[in-house]
Amino acid sequence: MFRPQEMTRTLLIGAKQDLEHTIELLHTLEVVHIIDFTTAEADEHLTLGAPTTKASGVSQNLLKVRSSAQMLSLNPEKQTISEKLSEKQIQHDISLKIQDMELSVLSLMETKTRLEEHFRKLDERIRQVEPFATMDLPLEDYQGYDHLSVFTGYVRDLKKLTENIPTITQEYELFFSDADDQMIALFIIKKHTEDASKLLNDCGFTEVKLPEGTGLPKQFIEKWTEQKKELSEKLVQTTKDILEFRKRYAEFILASEEYLAIEVQKAEAPVLFGTTEHSFMIDCWVPTHEIQHVTETLEKEMNGSLYIQQIESKHDDEPPTLLKNSKPVRRFEYLLELYSIPNYRDIDPSFILSLIFPLFFGLMIGDIGYGILLILFGILFMKLFKDSEGFTNIGWYIIIAGIFSSIFGLFLFGDMFGLPFMLAHGAEGETAYTWSTLLGIHIPIPSVIHKMESLGMTQLLVISIIAGYLHLGLGLLIGVLVERKHDKKHAITKIGLLFVLTALALLIFVMADWTIGQWLKPLKDTTIAPALWGTFIPLVKSGFSFGGLLVPYVSMVFGILGIILIIIVAGGFGLVEVLEVTSHLMSYTRLAAICVAKAAMAFAFNMIGLGLILSGNIIIGILGVILLIFMQLMVFALGALSSGIQAVRLHYVEFFMKFYKGEGLRFNPFGYKRKYTTTK
Repeated sequence: MFRPQEMTRTLLIGAKQDLEHTIELLHTLEVVHIIDFTTAEADEHLTLGAPTTKASGVSQNLLKVRSSAQMLSLNPEKQTISEKLSEKQIQHDISLKIQDMELSVLSLMETKTRLEEHFRKLDERIRQVEPFATMDLPLEDYQGYDHLSVFTGYVRDLKKLTENIPTITQEYELFFSDADDQMIALFIIKKHTEDASKLLNDCGFTEVKLPEGTGLPKQFIEKWTEQKKELSEKLVQTTKDILEFRKRYAEFILASEEYLAIEVQKAEAPVLFGTTEHSFMIDCWVPTHEIQHVTETLEKEMNGSLYIQQIESKHDDEPPTLLKNSKPVRRFEYLLELYSIPNYRDIDPSFILSLIFPLFFGLMIGDIGYGILLILFGILFMKLFKDSEGFTNIGWYIIIAGIFSSIFGLFLFGDMFGLPFMLAHGAEGETAYTWSTLLGIHIPIPSVIHKMESLGMTQLLVISIIAGYLHLGLGLLIGVLVERKHDKKHAITKIGLLFVLTALALLIFVMADWTIGQWLKPLKDTTIAPALWGTFIPLVKSGFSFGGLLVPYVSMVFGILGIILIIIVAGGFGLVEVLEVTSHLMSYTRLAAICVAKAAMAFAFNMIGLGLILSGNIIIGILGVILLIFMQLMVFALGALSSGIQAVRLHYVEFFMKFYKGEGLRFNPFGYKRKYTTTK
């Protein structure tokens, strides 16, 4: 649970005639992580392997299938299959089907492309002719003149043009459309072309080029519109044919693509091996608990012709990381891997993350109403993104955080949507809204901690410091365990930091003496009371006054001892880590800050919304309901977002920095996760 699965380095050596059979067996086992053979390891006898002879043909077929899938816009995530196809069934007719499918798809797509191109050209022609349709002149009347210049286009100021063109010459003809777009056609003697051009520019003229052809523009438009209609019908039919073809071949395409991808993987596997003229060598990692099964299977299937040797791992080896966690915890591996994959020699913090991340998240929300919303939102999120492993995991985090939030809201804060169930002590008056007063029934769910009271804020700050001390302390302890064998200096430094952290926590706890004293009161009649009040508490509270602040002797001892250890091992530079651990401890006060900030927003919005709802005016009351729902959703969104980000941050920045290195190599077994095919 706290360590990646143990790996055993294994060397496989065999004759080249057994290469393909060995690859088949390893692929079927799906537990062997192959180490790439590099050219740096090669010599005159041992060289980098080459793909098998069938690699080229299989790759070409795979390319054809993927090309067909792309042209058909086949989306595997949205496609379901009735049953998996067997490899024998695919092998039987794959060559003929791929060829037939490729030709059919190309034919259909070429037909569709041709129709779309023709449709586009007709659209372009209609667009070119449309401006001339309103003037009802044949297209041949606009061209073929030796002594006339013809201007066609739009003008912004038609009135100015009609008033000023006669001042240039009386030898002209001006046609214009009745439409608002003011399309014109000006025929004028060539010697006045320059003057007419200047006038047109002054009138905001935009030229429209004359299309080719003869006849009335309206007739062209009618003919081309009819052709477009026919093309549109053909396009619809071609699209239906493509969809029908995709539906008929979808299962085969998905299954054959998977089958061919597997075959390519096998055919190209030798490039990972070292080879000689007559033999091959495979260097790989196998999970230790699988090594016996792998060895027995290979020896049995290869009739002892394969040499198998387990190699003792060296410290500078980098085995791949394969985590071993229960299913609920396994979902949190995604959150861990967003930071970095654990190193093989790292402690795997997935279990700790699965407990503390939702705990922090839930504490910052701390409301049963928002907790229920989180649960519902998480379920919806998982349903909407069920095909995405990452988003499904995020939905799971939201659900767990919602459960913790509801627990805190019910048993610690006693509130729902920012309203307490019962009236807080001393909070009286018309504006003291509670669920009990609003619903007119007594709801016996008390608030152990009142977020909006000064005492409650103090209690939350103390809880935050306790959480920070335990979280950081756990990180430092794990760091000591990780480093004790590899780097004793780092391990001792972390012990020193743990002493400093304890000193800081004790100092803060003494400052919060009254708050902690209230929490310890129920223990006065228990068997541990003599030890607490007779020994531990007097020891912790024993100290000297410094500027009005009580500094416990035990805190001084821990602090000085920790600093001495750090300086001895790390030198003066180690004091930077003392400042770092101090700032990290203070960073946990964000738990209280976000909890109180969210509660303050909800309180303010509730006062506004409920004030409008209970005003006695129906219209204002309805507006109040709408406004309150909107504001509550805003509190929920902002609270959930900020709580999630800060809960992640406290792990990534504060906690992981104490022990976690990451930068591991993911265990990548030679094999394939089948979705559409089966070997049976």
